[in-house]
Amino acid sequence: MKRIWAALLLVFVLFSLTGCGTDPYEKQFQMPKKGDTIAVIHTNKGDITVRFFEEEAPKAVENFVTLSQQGYYDGVIFHRVIKDFMIQAGDPTGTGRGGESIYDGPFKNENVSYLSPYRGALCMANAGADGTNTSQFFIVTDKDTDVKRVETANKENDKSLHIDKRKIEQYRKHGGALWLDFEISKALNTAFGSTPAAHTVFGQVIDGMDVADAINQVEVYNEMEMKEANIDTPGQTDVLENKPKEDVVITSIEIKKYGE
Repeated sequence: MKRIWAALLLVFVLFSLTGCGTDPYEKQFQMPKKGDTIAVIHTNKGDITVRFFEEEAPKAVENFVTLSQQGYYDGVIFHRVIKDFMIQAGDPTGTGRGGESIYDGPFKNENVSYLSPYRGALCMANAGADGTNTSQFFIVTDKDTDVKRVETANKENDKSLHIDKRKIEQYRKHGGALWLDFEISKALNTAFGSTPAAHTVFGQVIDGMDVADAINQVEVYNEMEMKEANIDTPGQTDVLENKPKEDVVITSIEIKKYGE
């Protein structure tokens, strides 16, 4: 009898530790609960609604929510749009070189294995190194579902670099920027000694992905156009590589409670 009770207790503990049996790798695609904080990003192309991951990325969420409530993003453009990859905004200068956080300086990444740059992910943009997050953010529009390279890396790499099969399945199902995933980037770049990519995933689009896709398809300036513009006006910022030729503007960001 004691063995039976011990077994039942073990099952209960394991069940509790896994969040009542919920797979954490499913969290990113679950709808928020009533009363959860969400944001509606109003743009001149339409609205994009996102949910947040406060538990996993508290600083990034607080930063975005507070700046939004302060009107910091009002009138800010999407200054960087890379087709079939992402749309980026959050810099009041519109150049990609500006932006401030609410913490009197840049802040560090908040990465967890089960939140990834899948399609629709809301991520912090940074300067490449950890501790360089400010106000800039991007939404992933990548639809890539080809996980063959990752599966091959799992077979060839040391076990310490293995990617969880549940993560691989989410990329296969939803698509995303696999190479930007901080774990996958490390696994794929090991042989080249490159610095792994790392961007905090602090939210997910729950409505308006069609708007994000529409923004992702706007016409942008290319590198040659930027070089030619710099010949006439050195240091100009109107014509920048990957900057939309017609402004895509955030008119405001509304912070509200889901279902209320």
